Amino acid sequence: MPMDAANPKSTARAIHAEIVLPCDDLNATLAFFTDRLGFRVDAISPADDPTAAVISGHGLRARLQRGGDGAPGVLRLLVADPTAFAGGVTELVAPNGTRIEIVDADPPLVLLPLRPSFVVCRATDGAWIEGRAGMRYRDLVPDRQAGRVIASHIQIPGSGPVPDYVHFHKVRFQMIYCKKGSVKVVYEDQGPPFVLHAGDCVLQPPQIRHRVLESTGDLEVIEIGSPAHHETFAD
Repeated sequence: MPMDAANPKSTARAIHAEIVLPCDDLNATLAFFTDRLGFRVDAISPADDPTAAVISGHGLRARLQRGGDGAPGVLRLLVADPTAFAGGVTELVAPNGTRIEIVDADPPLVLLPLRPSFVVCRATDGAWIEGRAGMRYRDLVPDRQAGRVIASHIQIPGSGPVPDYVHFHKVRFQMIYCKKGSVKVVYEDQGPPFVLHAGDCVLQPPQIRHRVLESTGDLEVIEIGSPAHHETFAD
C-alpha cells in the first residue's frame, strides 16, 4: 500500500519539502540566491556539469533545476528592516525570472480614516463563506467603513469540538458577542477555559492568545474588529 499522505498518523514521514524553481542558467541563478539573498548551498549535482542545486535560507528550502518545468514563481522575504536589505529595494528579479518581494516582517498596524456610511444588512443578505477552522462567516458591513472596521456573523453548526488552534489577531480592537448557543474558549493568562452563553460578550485585547475548544446549540456569534484587514497568527 502506498504512503497515505493524507493520514497524519502514517508511519512514513517526509524528510524535507522543497519548492522547485526552473532556470536556464544555473550558475547565474545560484549566484543570485547565495550572494544577493544570503541562501546557502546544501547540495549540487552532478559535480562535473550541475543541473540542480538545493539551497536553503530564511526558513525556505528550494531546488534550482536547470531546464525544469513550471513557472519561476514568487518568493516573499520578510525582513526586519526592508530599507537596509538588498540596497533598500522592495522587489528583485532573479536571472531565472523568480520575483522576490521584500516586505517588512512586522509592519505597523494602520488604522485607516473612518468613512461613515449607513448600512442595513438583512438576515437574508450576503453569502455564507467557510473561513478559518470550519467556521461560517457572513459580512455585516460590506464596505467595511473604508477598511476601518469589520463585523462578521459567525456560525458553527451542530455541537462538539472545534478544530481550532492557539492563535492571536493583530488588531487594535476586537469584541465577540454570543448570539445563540454556547462556546467554550480559553485565553492566555486568564485562568481555565470558560463558556460563553447567548447574551454574553468578551472584549479581546489586541494579540491575546486564545482558542475555541467546543461549541453547542448551533453557535452564532457577532465579531467586531478594527482595522478590517488584519492577520491571524497561529501560535
